[in-house]
Amino acid sequence: MSRPAGTPAFYDRYTAFHHLRAMVGLGVLSGVFLLNAEFAVGTLGASPWHILALMLIPALAQTVVVIRNPADPRRGWIRHPFRRLAVPVHLLLLLPLLGPLPAEPLPFILLVAACSGVQMLLVPVQNGLLARNYAPATRGRRFGTANAVHALALVAVALPAGWLLDKWPGSWRWLYALAGVAGVYGYLHWSRLRRRRVVRAAPAVRDHASPWQALREDRLFLAFEACFMAYGLGFLMLMPVLPIYLIDELQVSYAEVSYAKGALFWIVMVLAGPFLGRLSDRIGILRLNVLAFLTLALFPAALIALDGTKGMYVGYAIFGLAMSGVFLGWSLGPIQLAGDRDPGPYLDAHLGLVGVRSIVGMTAAVWIQQRLGTHAVLYCVIVLEVVAAFGMALVARMARRRTED
Repeated sequence: MSRPAGTPAFYDRYTAFHHLRAMVGLGVLSGVFLLNAEFAVGTLGASPWHILALMLIPALAQTVVVIRNPADPRRGWIRHPFRRLAVPVHLLLLLPLLGPLPAEPLPFILLVAACSGVQMLLVPVQNGLLARNYAPATRGRRFGTANAVHALALVAVALPAGWLLDKWPGSWRWLYALAGVAGVYGYLHWSRLRRRRVVRAAPAVRDHASPWQALREDRLFLAFEACFMAYGLGFLMLMPVLPIYLIDELQVSYAEVSYAKGALFWIVMVLAGPFLGRLSDRIGILRLNVLAFLTLALFPAALIALDGTKGMYVGYAIFGLAMSGVFLGWSLGPIQLAGDRDPGPYLDAHLGLVGVRSIVGMTAAVWIQQRLGTHAVLYCVIVLEVVAAFGMALVARMARRRTED
């Protein structure tokens, strides 16, 4: 496809062309990575603290974003981060197939966590590109469609990957090599995108110079992030707890986990993504967040109320519906609140705070699970999601008043 000619309509189509193809590659990568924690526990013998490290290393990368994101071509020191950072790091996933990586928990966790950490550094760069290149009127629909494409690619890989790991555990080396090649393909498409240059008259509002300034001076954005902090603490408490719960307590197979996490979760995402994208364009992204957080509270409730694999399957279907809305709100909320300002500081603050709550939420979850059991963690998650939903309803009301003023 030719280089961008400069018109907003062209940029919208040009961005969608590369965005959707990148999401195919990254969906394949995610389909293999879906079972990272369960594979580490079930086959490599990883401990709960290994799983915590697997989750926390990417979280630390998210925290770096608040200070200074090395992958931001405008503020960091890597001018072409997709080609010079993401591509080389994901090529390291070929190491298990080539032989030098032993089948032990720590080397495996360091490898996949390094890839996940780089992915986290690139999220604000990706969202900044999309915010600049997509027209506001189509942004929700474009994001919803991209999420659906990502989900389809993930499902197409996750189910056979789970089956292969059950039948031939040694196939993991080939699967992660496939993930590396797919990741390189996806990030090469990201590298083809260029930011649309917008010539602005003297801005009506001053851009924030840093993520901290955006949080300090925009009280509405600070309130939005407080709600996401409550949501995120609950969501992230689930991450290190679920692999131990599924593999050690429920004793399900990799195929059953991939069916729940891969098929049910992401098929619901595929079906809900475009609809929720249009709904966000109609009712607003903040009100969509309210519905998403309340739906997310039903996921741990299903795990508590229903026995065994039934609770897992029903829970992950609910989880897919909830996260379809959350992903849209997570990606578009800071962009909407930035308004006419540069969204970069908002996106950096948004991502950086994920690192803070990851460290707190995940560590607390492992501690609670080991002392009080998995259900204690699940009850905490329900409370946090309900609090986040009510808080976001107030933020939506405040945003409506600011718009009217």
